[in-house]
Amino acid sequence: MIRLNFDNLKDLLIFNIKYYRYLNEFSQEKLAELSGLSARYITDVERGLHCPTIPKLEAIAKSLKIEPYILFQNLERDERIVEKIENTRQYNQKNN
Repeated sequence: MIRLNFDNLKDLLIFNIKYYRYLNEFSQEKLAELSGLSARYITDVERGLHCPTIPKLEAIAKSLKIEPYILFQNLERDERIVEKIENTRQYNQKNN
């Protein structure tokens, strides 16, 4: 287990959405379907282009099987999932 550092709350939120999506083994399309949001919206949130409203955060969290406040906590992470996230194309493009 590892703990990551984030520059701001938005980066923590984005990472947590990805992290719990990977933990549940959901694609962006599956998360969109479960949350009632569009796949494009989920993609844009994960890329940092949109900041979800509270109702949308609640829908995302419910779909991820967590309480909404968890999306704002910097908890210890499973290293295998963190590695998967860091190896995704979108994550690497954002951080280059």
